Amino acid sequence: MAELRYYNSFNERTFAEIINYIGEHLAEWRMNSFIPVSDAVSIFNLINELSGGNRFWNEEVTRRVEDAVLELQEMINSLEE
Repeated sequence: MAELRYYNSFNERTFAEIINYIGEHLAEWRMNSFIPVSDAVSIFNLINELSGGNRFWNEEVTRRVEDAVLELQEMINSLEE
């Protein structure tokens, strides 16, 4: 989380790494109907922490973080398809 919330902003590179990791494993998780506990806990904690916002973010960063949360949720929701 510290790397993602670098200097009261949103680290796009770190988020891209997270999205890439999830994207690389989605098909496997869907096929097995299983997300490893360590990945699931990390994803849910990430969504929870980002959803909490930060009073130091400006409006632009706040919107980007909201979009990031939606992107993560959509990826996880796609497992039901």
